[in-house]
Amino acid sequence: MRFPICSILYAGLVASVYASPLAVPNRRATASAAAIDDAAEKLDLLTVKVHGLGVSINSTLASMPIVTEADKDKAAKAVEPQLKELEAALKETTDLINSQSGKRSLASAPAGDVQPRSSCSSSCLTGKANGIVTIVTGTVSGLVSGLGVSRVTVLIKPVLGTLNGLLSCLDGLVPGLLSTVTGLLSGLLGSLGLGGLLDGLLGGLLGGLLGGGGGGGLFGLGSTGPIQPST
Repeated sequence: MRFPICSILYAGLVASVYASPLAVPNRRATASAAAIDDAAEKLDLLTVKVHGLGVSINSTLASMPIVTEADKDKAAKAVEPQLKELEAALKETTDLINSQSGKRSLASAPAGDVQPRSSCSSSCLTGKANGIVTIVTGTVSGLVSGLGVSRVTVLIKPVLGTLNGLLSCLDGLVPGLLSTVTGLLSGLLGSLGLGGLLDGLLGGLLGGLLGGGGGGGLFGLGSTGPIQPST
């Protein structure tokens, strides 16, 4: 039976944390050119979807009077279906990349085969992932401005969980991508007063693997806590 590479990677990361919290494994080979190119194409399509949903969410908020707490509750319910669409788009892309990476992994290539050069390099794929993270957090920023931190925390948690799953999947193709991109995501969320969300989603399991250190919590955000914007 063949297991998808992303599922194997995530299970391995969790197991390694329990076995040796201070270990920093990253000796995996970068995936084949075909697998990286395939993932890059899917991320391009996802970028268009994510951008469109972000515009739609912003338009929904702009079309509603948001003054009272009741207004904010009503607006939160109005954007919830669009956030579910965003979550579904992220999951769909993760599943597609996951299914293809198992078929096109470097490990499945015959020994001694010369792999063709990828048209999208490892840094290229990381850049595409960074772009998606930036769009998502830009949408979250608009939500925080209109609805406040407490409502957005509830609304956005499923989306961030699914986004983390996508990044974990991509890390199976490009080792180190998860650490790099989650660092960006963590910093952007921290600036919005939502820095603790990633700690909650990951349960602290990946703190050591992702470069979290003496600061406490993922990427050291837990030591001082994020600056809380007004609600």
